[in-house]
Amino acid sequence: MKKHELQEKFGSAKEVYNYLEKYRSSLEQTWEECSELTLPYIFPDDNMSESMAIYTPYNSIGPSSVNNLASKLLLALLPPTGNFFRLLPNEEDLFGMDKEELDYLDKELSKLEQDINVLINVQALRVPLFEALKLLIITGNTLLYKVKDSGLKVFNPYQFVVERDYSGNVTRMAIEEKISKKTLPTDVLQLIEDNSSDEKKGEKRDVSVHTLVALLEENKYVVYQEVEGVLIPNTIKYHDSDSLPYLPLRWTSIVNEDYGRGLVEQYLGDLRSLEGLSKMIVEGGGISAKTVFGLRPASTTKIEDLHEAKNGDFILGDLEKDITTLQVNKSADLRVPYELMQSLEQRLAKAFLVFSSQVRDSERTTASEVRMVANELEATLGGVFSVLAQDLQLPLLKLLLNEIEPKALKVTTPAISTGINAISREKDFQNLNVMLQSLGQLGPEIVSQYLDVGKYIGKVASALGMNPEDIVKSQETIAQEQQQAMMMQQAQAQQDQANQMEQIAVKQGG
Repeated sequence: MKKHELQEKFGSAKEVYNYLEKYRSSLEQTWEECSELTLPYIFPDDNMSESMAIYTPYNSIGPSSVNNLASKLLLALLPPTGNFFRLLPNEEDLFGMDKEELDYLDKELSKLEQDINVLINVQALRVPLFEALKLLIITGNTLLYKVKDSGLKVFNPYQFVVERDYSGNVTRMAIEEKISKKTLPTDVLQLIEDNSSDEKKGEKRDVSVHTLVALLEENKYVVYQEVEGVLIPNTIKYHDSDSLPYLPLRWTSIVNEDYGRGLVEQYLGDLRSLEGLSKMIVEGGGISAKTVFGLRPASTTKIEDLHEAKNGDFILGDLEKDITTLQVNKSADLRVPYELMQSLEQRLAKAFLVFSSQVRDSERTTASEVRMVANELEATLGGVFSVLAQDLQLPLLKLLLNEIEPKALKVTTPAISTGINAISREKDFQNLNVMLQSLGQLGPEIVSQYLDVGKYIGKVASALGMNPEDIVKSQETIAQEQQQAMMMQQAQAQQDQANQMEQIAVKQGG
C-alpha cells in the first residue's frame, strides 16, 4: 500500500504511536500504582476488562483526597459565578478612539464574556474537565480534545503519546482509539474494505483509529488520521496554535521530559505506608474480634449441650473452669500503627487541601483560623495554577472565542483572572483590611489625617478584580462636584438673604 506524502514526511500515525509508546511504558507502572492507591479505575491495567474486578484500597483517604482537590481546582479554573478571564482591548487599537468608541468596545467585550460563560454551561465543559483534573492529579498527564460546537473529549494517558522540544512545546503527538466499525462513515468503511485482503474483510468488529499531530513550522500544526493504517483524506487539517483543538496537559512542567508528574506520585510513599498500615489494622482487628471457645478435655460438659443451650438454661458442669475464651491481647500493639496512620492522614490532608483536617478542633475555632489555613495551603498550588492557566485556561478560551467570534482575537487580548492572580489579589485585599483596622485603633482623626481614602478605595477595587476607573470617582470629578455644591450653597444663601431683605422691606413699608 503506497503511503501518502504526509505519511512519507511525518511518518505513519500508527508507527509514530508505537515508537513513542516505548518511552511512555517506563512510566506506566508508576501511574498504575498511583491509581491503585487512589482511584483504581482511572488508569487500569492493560489486561483489565469490564468483567474483571478492580482493586479496592483498604482506606478511603486516597480517593477522597483526589476528589476533594479536583473539585477545588474545578471551582478555581471554571468558577460557576463570575469570569475566570477578562477580554482586554489591544493597546495599539486604543489610540485615536474617542470616549464613545471606547464605551462601545467595552460593552461588546463584556457581552462577549457573557456569551462565553453561557457557552461553557451549554456545552457542559465542567463534567469532562473534572475527570481530566483527576487524571492530572493521579498520573500528571491527560489530553483534551475540543469538539467543535460541542464539549470536551478526555483521553487517558494510555491512549496517547507525546514528544516535546527543550522548551516544552509539542512536536509530535499520536492518539490510539478503538471504535466500532458501525460508527464509521460509509465512505471510510468502503476505503478500509478496499485496502483489506479478502480473508480479512468483515472479520473485525472494532477498528483502530490513529491520529497524528505534528509540528509543521513555528506555531503551525498538521493533523491527520488513519483507520487500520489507511489515511483518511478528508481529515487532513492545518491549524495555527490558537485553533489547535488538542490540549496536552501536565500537572508539572519538567525540563527535558515529555510527560508530567502527578501530585499522587509526589506523596506515593505516604500512600503506600497508609495502605499497608490500614491493611494491618483491618486484618489485626478481624483476628482480635474473632471469638473462639475452648473446652477442657477431661470436662464432663458436653459440647452439644453448649450449642443447644438457650438464654437462661442450666447445664451440668463447672463452666468457669472447663470453658476458656481465646484472647489475642494485641490492642496495645495495634495502637502504634493506628497513631502512625493518623499522622499520615494529616500529612496527606494538608497536601491535598482537605481543610477540615487542618483546622484546630475546638469549640472556639474562629473563621479567621479557617481562612488563614486555606490561604496558606492554596498558596502552595501557585505553580500548578500557572501551568494550568498557560496550558488549559488560555488555549480553551481561545478555542471558545474562535467558535463564537473568530475575529475577536485580533482586537482583544485574553487575560486569566483566576488561580495565582486570584490568590495574590485576595492577599492584597486582606492586607488592606488589616491596615485599615490597625489605623482605626488610633482614632478617626489619625485615619483622616494620614489615609488617602480615594487611593484606598481604588486599591480595594483592584484587589477585588474590578476596574477602579469604572466605579471610583476621580479627583477632578470630586473637585467639580465640590465646586458645584459650593456654588449651590452660595446661591441658596443669596436667595435666603434676598428673601429676608424683602420681608424687612415689607414690614417697614407696612
